Amino acid sequence: MDQKAQETPAKKIALQLLLPLFPSEATMINNYIGVQKRDSTVYYFNGSMPIFMHSQSDIDSFRYISSQLIVNGVCKQKEIVNCFGVSIISVKRWLKRYKESKELGEFISKKKGRKTQS
Repeated sequence: MDQKAQETPAKKIALQLLLPLFPSEATMINNYIGVQKRDSTVYYFNGSMPIFMHSQSDIDSFRYISSQLIVNGVCKQKEIVNCFGVSIISVKRWLKRYKESKELGEFISKKKGRKTQS
């Protein structure tokens, strides 16, 4: 008997359990990455495994993880634009900043100082 004939149905069922299963409430960026907001926290998933999270109000972290997903080849710019409703030029700006910084601390936008009136 060849090896395929000896393979049991149990092995085939076990392989099916390894398929990516996303939370039912997740919005899919593409076939590999999903995003979900719970309370005031945004979670990014690869299957059922969370890969990143940030506060809903933390725009810099959103820009950072979006850029990281694109640079790592997990998402395309168009997928980020379509999923989150941001402009393509904004995504390109974030990518440029990401490539120049590579760390979240360097990526965070610097707030402009407030001018006081005398």
